[in-house]
Amino acid sequence: MDTMSDAIDPSWWENALAAASVNDRYEPPELLSTHLERAAADPSVTGLHELALQVLAMASSAMLNPEDWLEPFTPAMQFHGKRTVVPADLDADQMTLLARIAPLVEREDLRARVADVAWVYGDRSDVAMLDRAIDAYRATPLTGDVWFSVGKDAWVRALALAARRGADGQARTQDMSDALKAQVLAGQVTDNFRTVEFAETLRKHGRVDASGRAEVSEALFALAARASSISPRLSRHLEREALAWLGGSNEAAANAATERVARTYIAEADARIEADPEAGALVEGHFLEKAIAVLRTIPRSHRLENGLDDLVDNLRFRLRESRESSMEQMMHIQSDPVDLTEAVSYARSHVSGYADKFDALAAFATLAPPLDEASTRKNAEKMLEGTISHIFGSSTFSSDFRKVASRPGCSGQADEDTVWDEMARTVFFHSQLLGKGIIQPAQNILTTEHRFSRQYMVSLCKESPAVPEGHETLWGNGLVLGMGGNYGAAVSVLVPQLEQVVRVMLKRHDVHTVFVDEHGVESEKSLNALLDMTETSNVFGEGIVMEMKAMLIVQGGPNLRNDIAHGLLDDNSAWSYSALYMWWFCLRLVTWPVIKMMDHARTQGAESDEGTMATGETDIKPATQTAAETDTDTDTDTESFAEDQPREI
Repeated sequence: MDTMSDAIDPSWWENALAAASVNDRYEPPELLSTHLERAAADPSVTGLHELALQVLAMASSAMLNPEDWLEPFTPAMQFHGKRTVVPADLDADQMTLLARIAPLVEREDLRARVADVAWVYGDRSDVAMLDRAIDAYRATPLTGDVWFSVGKDAWVRALALAARRGADGQARTQDMSDALKAQVLAGQVTDNFRTVEFAETLRKHGRVDASGRAEVSEALFALAARASSISPRLSRHLEREALAWLGGSNEAAANAATERVARTYIAEADARIEADPEAGALVEGHFLEKAIAVLRTIPRSHRLENGLDDLVDNLRFRLRESRESSMEQMMHIQSDPVDLTEAVSYARSHVSGYADKFDALAAFATLAPPLDEASTRKNAEKMLEGTISHIFGSSTFSSDFRKVASRPGCSGQADEDTVWDEMARTVFFHSQLLGKGIIQPAQNILTTEHRFSRQYMVSLCKESPAVPEGHETLWGNGLVLGMGGNYGAAVSVLVPQLEQVVRVMLKRHDVHTVFVDEHGVESEKSLNALLDMTETSNVFGEGIVMEMKAMLIVQGGPNLRNDIAHGLLDDNSAWSYSALYMWWFCLRLVTWPVIKMMDHARTQGAESDEGTMATGETDIKPATQTAAETDTDTDTDTESFAEDQPREI
């Protein structure tokens, strides 16, 4: 750089910022960067003038992350693997020029950034540059508007730099700590959350002795008491910050403060109901949930001594009433009806007219393949691209008013959890449409044209590689219950058995399905854990695993596995399209490998007259009966579901 010996004129950047009407001396430096970059691009600006504006624009363009010592400056924007410039992009000559510019910058916000970058990426032995950065940062005033825009980050960064200054930085650290402490002790309710942030910054980054800590906690508790009737939310934050200062030194005071935090939630719930008795119930529940959760963190001895368990019981009763009221007020959204005429026609024609009842059963079991996981994910991501629904949080309530699922909102691009929620919703809608438009109409035809006895279904399960040995009768009973329309009883049998199928299939592929605790005790993994294993997708396919997750274990979805396991499955859920679909899902799982065996046998011409599937017979016969015996079987146990019609949902 040949122009390094030339003089640098501060008016180069000061005039550029003045022309852009940047009059506030405390702006986030990244907002100054665009004006400096635009000035450098002026054709009339050349030589050292242009270079100075360019390095200033680069140094100020990044965002300050004061909590990260190793990477304090992050790109202002990142997208599709690209990013805006950061100070680390400056080369050696540019860093040298920046060090020359730093003492000439009058604006504290810009001088702090320039000196900080020059020290971090330049000569770290330059103590004067480090002090210049510290002093410029801490010159930021502790006023409300400045503190929330740039002040907090500036002071946190100043304290972090001063800590690296060693013994020589202690005086600056103490001065800053004293200034923050004075602000906390003088805090007023009208300062809103500024006092909380002053105290938090001081606690995390400053230096306060034991007596000073006591002063701060007492001041915060006192301010919280004054704010309780004016702003419960502010009072709650002050109480929590005071608790952080208190530490574990006074358990009784900590318990009392925690109780006061809970009561601020109750006060907000009361205020919402008082303001609007009807619409307020939608928000009241949130505050009641928080109050209960906070009270439960208090030791039981303190709760009993102060009657807080009775308060928790009362809040739970109130919460249930609030949720019931909220659900009554929720708007019922109904879309236009879906015409399933063609689907019903397809379903009936697909299973009708078969002379061989196994062929009819095979057609029924293959009405639809598993959903494709990749395309379902792609469609979910596409759906979310055009909406802002993922920005807002959501809660799902059961029919008995329990909150069974909750998802916080997320800014920016939808995260994996949001995408999965959309995928699970797709699987659910798919199950409802398939159940109503295809499975049930086809089952009506199937059970009208053919009779499937209990023993027939048990024999099917004995031949299917999908059914674990020793479980054939349970599977057969579950399948025949569903064939007779008793879907609730069917899934109550089959869903727990499905978990064992997953486990056995994984073991066949030498996958360990147990976990060992610290005492060496081995326990089988739950279905949730099994479905999360990569090997499960390899064995069953990602589509089947996705369907099992969405229908069986997702809170907020049908959640059939957990509802069945805990006795929460009610009559409505038992005779729902979700239960119908999962019964058919299990039938498909059992039947598909048998269909492949039959197809292979037919292809090889290995049919015989022995009447067993193992030799290629197209009909499924009980292992201990001949074909003639099966046709004239009148045993009530095996025929009890033969005449049942599918139950309407």
